[in-house]
Amino acid sequence: MLLIGEDLRGALYSAANYLVSNFPKSALELDAVRQAAESCRPLCVVSEVAQAILDEQGFIQISGFPPSHLETLFLGLVTLLGSVLIDPSEAGAVIPARVRPGQHLMGNQIRSLPLHTDYSMIARPPRLTMSLCLRSDSYANLGSLVVSDVESICFGLESSDDVVKFKTVVLPFAARNIKDEIEVFESPIITPTVDGGVLVRYHRSRIAQGFKHRGRPPSTEQSATMRIFERLTRENVNILPIAAGCVTILNNHRVVHGRDRCSVEVFLDGTTVGRQMLFAFAH
Repeated sequence: MLLIGEDLRGALYSAANYLVSNFPKSALELDAVRQAAESCRPLCVVSEVAQAILDEQGFIQISGFPPSHLETLFLGLVTLLGSVLIDPSEAGAVIPARVRPGQHLMGNQIRSLPLHTDYSMIARPPRLTMSLCLRSDSYANLGSLVVSDVESICFGLESSDDVVKFKTVVLPFAARNIKDEIEVFESPIITPTVDGGVLVRYHRSRIAQGFKHRGRPPSTEQSATMRIFERLTRENVNILPIAAGCVTILNNHRVVHGRDRCSVEVFLDGTTVGRQMLFAFAH
């Protein structure tokens, strides 16, 4: 957890007003957004400390941002930490997620979400998953983020049978492209990166879709590898409660994450309101 001190909070309040006046009209003008953020020293301080903590443990929560212009500060921080991914299906740098019944997208669903990698089905998943909570769950003990640091779990055990399986047993990750066609990307759970790190890739639903599209069930070895991976990650989780105003940043190449079940509040006209988030992804 990173708690913003009172003096920095005051500076960020002034910085938010500066950013609002200097941001471009469209959030898609990301170069201009980044230039404005880079000239904002208080936000750069938060970015530098956040990156240092990310390098150490792969995830961080930040609280204490001034409540005014939260979304502006969030987008500025996103551009300082990475190169923003624009999802063609969303057509935006920041993606809203609102929990409510009957939703197809995982982030909008009430049920608990299993540990997974975001964008596991593409060759180069974004390095960072970032979120801002606008409205927390009505129940304080619901909607928590669950994070497991796979790199730490495997450290020092690289030659063990389990970790070798994670690096060698190939699994199919399926998704629909912009033409609504199913594409399958095949990869082991862990692949090395050019900088000596790792890229963790896991998403049980995407894998199940991949086997279905291929027309064959997983082999005994593939099933065993998935069971071992899920057991080890579930046994080594960190629970991060999500409160309004909280910013969470995950190294999507190093950790897998899920979410506890959520609740919704229902009104006389039948409308429901649940947890509300903003998400951004960056390389």
